Amino acid sequence: MNLKIVISEKAHHKTFDYFKKKGFNIIRFPDQRKPYEAVSHHPDMFMFYDDFLFIEKGIPLEGVKCELLGERYPETVKYNIAKVSNSVICKYDAIDLTIKEHIKKKSYRVVDVKQGYAKCSTAVIGNSIITSDKGIYNACVQEQINSLLVRPGHIELPGLDYGFIGGTCVTFGDTVFFNGEINRHPDYESIKSFIDALNKNIEYINIPLTDIGSLIIIERSE
Repeated sequence: MNLKIVISEKAHHKTFDYFKKKGFNIIRFPDQRKPYEAVSHHPDMFMFYDDFLFIEKGIPLEGVKCELLGERYPETVKYNIAKVSNSVICKYDAIDLTIKEHIKKKSYRVVDVKQGYAKCSTAVIGNSIITSDKGIYNACVQEQINSLLVRPGHIELPGLDYGFIGGTCVTFGDTVFFNGEINRHPDYESIKSFIDALNKNIEYINIPLTDIGSLIIIERSE
């Protein structure tokens, strides 16, 4: 199967080079000029993938067309959903209605959290997660989702004080790719041990660890 990956058009050229060498068909996600500049080019703000690509209507990508993103929180988190196995982590009352119907149809367990930017805040690694958000961490632990809590910050996001770990990475096969030098994160040893225990390998490019709004694989080989 031809793997496709959606990446912010503002990602570093090393990011695009990495996935090109891995054989991915790269879709460069264009700046949507909303809801605010720091995240206006972040794929995880405008789409959610699970069997289908659920995407804001008006964006010229093939998928299930859904609601327009609002300008103010919580209208800005309609697609900010982290799927972990048969669970979805999100601020449930704020997500898109079509996606809610999909979640109900699939009988997914909803881990309802206060943090609307759930996908931004959550790195999904198989059936496990890494987050710096204590509310997400506690909710996942309560639902017996294998979780690692790391300290906030230490991730670049131009326009904001710092970025979030969910926006820096993607898992495919036995590889966890980080968009930058995860080895410089102060919790790297814990992160590495956590990922090693999942029988996965860490790969990264040599730039500062940067939040680019997740990297979304919309077709998988498995």
